[in-house]
Amino acid sequence: PPYPGWPDIRDRIREMIAGIGEVSRISGCMLRYTDLIPVGEGNTLPGIAAIEQILSGKYPCSVDMLHNEIVLSSTSIPGTAGSVCSLQNRPGKPGWTLVFTMHTEGPARFVSGDGVVKWFDDARAEIHGLFDLIVPEEIVQVLR
Repeated sequence: PPYPGWPDIRDRIREMIAGIGEVSRISGCMLRYTDLIPVGEGNTLPGIAAIEQILSGKYPCSVDMLHNEIVLSSTSIPGTAGSVCSLQNRPGKPGWTLVFTMHTEGPARFVSGDGVVKWFDDARAEIHGLFDLIVPEEIVQVLR
């Protein structure tokens, strides 16, 4: 924190890719967003089982109750899997913490730097879609 915004992060990704030289050396990519959402009294948050039910209509997924995580075995991005971790009212972190992760599966095969940037853009959009599915509208309205 503070979050610099996607355009700044996207520029940093482009700089990183330029520093690598040969794009074929990129073996995988991962993008993780951590959202700490303040939640007022009286708001009911979906539990891990409810989140899994919400996501299972759109994604093949399973629940890891030990880690409060839903594992997405695939996403709408080819060769990409992900996860959503939900933690409520942790010590020192009151509120609701959601950790979204997207990552390539197997060896990544990119033909250009633009292809890598597109993967990150798509992963970001996928994470935003997950957020929209999971977070209740009344909480989203308060965040605006």
